Amino acid sequence: MKRFLAILLAAALLLATCSALAENDEKVTLEYYSWGDEEAYMTTIVDAFNASQDKINVHLNYIYGDHAYEDKIVMMLAGGADFDLFGAQNMKDYISRRNNGYLADLTDAIKDSGIDLSMYGAGFTEVADEEGRYYGLPYRYSAHALFYNKKIFDEAGLPYPNQMTWEEYCDLAKQLTLVRDDGTQQWGGFLATWLGEPYGAVQLGSSVLDDDTEPLKYWLNMMNRMYNVDKSHMSWEEITATSADWLLTFLGGNVAMLPNGEWTIGNAKSEIAKNPDVVRNFEMGVTYLPYPEGGTPGVTLGGANTFVMINKQSKHFEEAFEFIKYLTGEEAARTLVDQGMLPAFTDDSLNAYYVEKVGVDGADVLLKSDAHYESQPASIFSEVDAIWREEKELCLIGAETVDEAIDNFATRRAELTKQ
Repeated sequence: MKRFLAILLAAALLLATCSALAENDEKVTLEYYSWGDEEAYMTTIVDAFNASQDKINVHLNYIYGDHAYEDKIVMMLAGGADFDLFGAQNMKDYISRRNNGYLADLTDAIKDSGIDLSMYGAGFTEVADEEGRYYGLPYRYSAHALFYNKKIFDEAGLPYPNQMTWEEYCDLAKQLTLVRDDGTQQWGGFLATWLGEPYGAVQLGSSVLDDDTEPLKYWLNMMNRMYNVDKSHMSWEEITATSADWLLTFLGGNVAMLPNGEWTIGNAKSEIAKNPDVVRNFEMGVTYLPYPEGGTPGVTLGGANTFVMINKQSKHFEEAFEFIKYLTGEEAARTLVDQGMLPAFTDDSLNAYYVEKVGVDGADVLLKSDAHYESQPASIFSEVDAIWREEKELCLIGAETVDEAIDNFATRRAELTKQ
């Protein structure tokens, strides 16, 4: 009997040991949330990372629809969800998540891993908080530029656009706006309503936080001219009412010029690969973003400002940081380039690879432009930016004049800062 009990005990111990070893061999699954537009390249990056790992598996969760991603992420974070990783589409969202206390501090892990932050550009250090701490790392670089349809310029017998002022841009857009013989509308330009950045103001070294609102007024006047005075751009109301897609309108040969971000190239490549029939009378070119009269040519908006972060509630910090190192490193950077995107991690060889790979005339201007951050690392920026967007829209739908919108913005901002 004693011998039987001893054998039984030994078997139980062996089973427990095997079970423990099996548990140790199991991969840690990380839940990562991203927005739908990233599907074209993020799936490839995550698959490559997972294939290289024997202890970590990243599970991607895409959220589709305008504003749906931010709405759901904020709701999940506020509810204390313990998913592991998620992205921020811009610095404003990164700062907001940081200030709300939703992010794990990466500073020590960055230091211990030897990551060279200078690889993300000279301006990246601006995203540190007041104590010099980091809560996210960038994987994409943004640079706004002027994209154009070479076919429309060829048909009009006009030279392709180059560096010009916003005033000259408006003149050119008006010239290229017409109704074709078949009754379809050709727009001189298209300015997406979700582009909240005050281009001209930022190019003049200003922001929505500056006491001097003249740069904002300058830019609002420019937008009002495009949408409502010259009517050279599809109106704000029409874009909203018809849910007009900026990319499909551009690829469909209905827009001559498109001020937008570097993602235009990657998104166009992805859309054409899925549905080549969307392209009609279209060939893309790109040049410098127009600049304010009296301003400095070659200045644009951008920087390393698409971030990956670890949820403070995550139970797998070390594993999540391993993925962050991969996503923000050289191998993932090359995958981004393959998909027409600008990586945050860069050097001379990657820059040359980008220009060669995207194959778009003038794409090198995205690397040559002097990129300025529109979002500022201030705790109040998101609230002030929301006020700017609201007053801007009221102006552009005709509910307020430019002067009224600027005055109301200044008043509301002052009330906010007193709180």
